[in-house]
Amino acid sequence: MILAITFSVAILTIIFACFYYRSINNSGDPRIVKAREYLMHYEKESGRINSFELFPYLDSAFAIFRSYPDYESSYEIGLLYNNKCSALLLTAMYDSTVHEAERDNLLSLSIKYCDSSIANYQNWIKEWESLTPELIADKIDPFMKKDNPAFRGFNFKRIFARRVENIVTAQIETPRRLSVSLTNKGTIYRHRMKPDSALIFYQQALSLWKDNRTAKSNMNVLLGGEPVKPSLIESLFPPDKNKN
Repeated sequence: MILAITFSVAILTIIFACFYYRSINNSGDPRIVKAREYLMHYEKESGRINSFELFPYLDSAFAIFRSYPDYESSYEIGLLYNNKCSALLLTAMYDSTVHEAERDNLLSLSIKYCDSSIANYQNWIKEWESLTPELIADKIDPFMKKDNPAFRGFNFKRIFARRVENIVTAQIETPRRLSVSLTNKGTIYRHRMKPDSALIFYQQALSLWKDNRTAKSNMNVLLGGEPVKPSLIESLFPPDKNKN
């Protein structure tokens, strides 16, 4: 009987999960589904020294986002820029086959993408940070219309509500994303032997997100200290990302 009950609960859990995640997937904006797939492919395969070989994924996603007026300056664009920055920085820092001149070129290109991501995030925050869900809905309404053929066969009301929810979440997450970009910029200056500039950007990063461990660790090392490691409590109970 216990096995039967356990099996039944497991089956019900799987069924619930299937319907739940199907509902989430079906509420995504169909216009940019392919762009998000490209991002998922990139994130799945990136993290290695030669991640820049995966830039076609990011370029394809970029082209899709920029083709819609309501996404052409969205926070997703900043994410794409920062992914490129991080990939080039990773290669410059850890690829032992890269010559000094090539390393400098990688760092120069990395900072250009970094600056683009910073500008995108700052502009997005200025435009969206203080808006209520109602004002967000009013702002995106001219660009998301039920009679758009792209939404045919979909639950438009659910898609529209999900878009508003995503922007509300981004109001919390985008300052953290900006903090990551500022950390990258600090690291670039650190490897260009400009510690004073690096310190300024690490401080700016921490002013936006005090739990940015990468910025803390780099700043400590820059000041002659040790890298920051998470405490046992932090490892077991990481900060809630949905809280300011």
